[in-house]
Amino acid sequence: MIQISPETQLFIREHSSDDVRALALQAKKYPDIDMPTAITQIAGRQAAAEKIPSWREIEEIWYPKHLSLEQCSSEITARYKARLLQGDSLTDLTGGFGIDCSFLATGFKTATYVERQEELCEIASHNFPLLGLNHITIYNEDAVTHLQQMNREDCIFID
Repeated sequence: MIQISPETQLFIREHSSDDVRALALQAKKYPDIDMPTAITQIAGRQAAAEKIPSWREIEEIWYPKHLSLEQCSSEITARYKARLLQGDSLTDLTGGFGIDCSFLATGFKTATYVERQEELCEIASHNFPLLGLNHITIYNEDAVTHLQQMNREDCIFID
């Protein structure tokens, strides 16, 4: 389970605009800091400034490793998709970092996020409530398995 100590959280806030490569090289100067986590979060915040600007200002948001952040939709794209879809129930079978699900879910009474990677599910579990998305249920499982067992949905999203 992901845990970020208060010391590491403070470090992240204080170094949010620093060069993460330079910080990584200075790790020994900060023995009380979980530097891999700090680097991931700082790099995520920096990427989010461009890609997901509405999330950037929420300090408590957790970010995934670089690849997951690189592969996720931009906020502009997610908002566009959200304008096209609405209804009672949504299932996102390719949850990832949760950008699409978070924006799509605003047009549905209930939403389901499905993701194989446990770490991404933990991040989604942490972030969705911060975004006021308490109507999203999270499943850490394979999309095919979930699809075979799920109830009827208004919308199934696969990206």
